[in-house]
Amino acid sequence: MDFYTYQFFYNQAGQGNAMKYYILIALLIVLIFVALKQFRSKEKRKYRDLFVLITLILVFLVGIQVNEYEIGKVNQSNSSQMLAFMENISKNQEVSKSRLAVNSKYIKDEMLIEVDDKIYQINMNTDLSSYKLEETFLIQDKINLVKE
Repeated sequence: MDFYTYQFFYNQAGQGNAMKYYILIALLIVLIFVALKQFRSKEKRKYRDLFVLITLILVFLVGIQVNEYEIGKVNQSNSSQMLAFMENISKNQEVSKSRLAVNSKYIKDEMLIEVDDKIYQINMNTDLSSYKLEETFLIQDKINLVKE
């Protein structure tokens, strides 16, 4: 069973995809360069295929980026909510945030949390605004701690 640490959510909340944007910008620059070459060329068909190919690749990558952007927004929102939740538990239980780990990537009813080597089940109310901790025991004690 995977348990995620406070550091995992902290890294997820601040994670960016700069490299993907650099590739997109580089392709856009190449597209502009090829377009200029095509318009200046006396033979209009010389760079046409390359221009069409780069345009199609760019459109494809933009579509992927839009989808990943939406998923990234949801993941960052979930991570931020989980960070606030873990900070609240840390404060209420008077333990360090680094000693907490949860078995879910988003806040939900009946998720598990490890606090100082004890496992608790979190019972949430319907609007997820309050919770109750109840000690529980795992049938299989093997816990995979995901730190980053």
